[in-house]
Amino acid sequence: MARALTIGLLALVLGGCSGSQRIVPVSGVVTLDGEPLADAVIGFEPIATEGEFEAGMGSYARSDAEGRFVLRALTKEEGALVGVHRVSVSTVVGKEGPNGEMLGLTKERVPARYNNDTKLTFEVPAGGTDQANLDLKSK
Repeated sequence: MARALTIGLLALVLGGCSGSQRIVPVSGVVTLDGEPLADAVIGFEPIATEGEFEAGMGSYARSDAEGRFVLRALTKEEGALVGVHRVSVSTVVGKEGPNGEMLGLTKERVPARYNNDTKLTFEVPAGGTDQANLDLKSK
């Protein structure tokens, strides 16, 4: 009995409590001023709708040399939750040094309006999409 209850609770946590918590395949291409944006970190963070206490887990990807990306949820499952997401894009790469300082930071190529305080959104449809294309502008 305890094992069945544990499995049931785990399924609710990982799968979400409602149909909107379903992970679907999401991929696309990110460009900056019409050119593919390589090595960009793309984040999709669900936006809670009115009446929801929690929006759900986010998804992330790194673009390849042609700007292509495939989102992966925090559970490592390929895709993103169905619904509206706040989208962030960054090219800053670095690692933490022995004293907590950031070493080897690369210069950000993406305008700040697409980073942490982004207003960029994307609605992930129920069937998923391979057209989550992000056409960023530097000006």
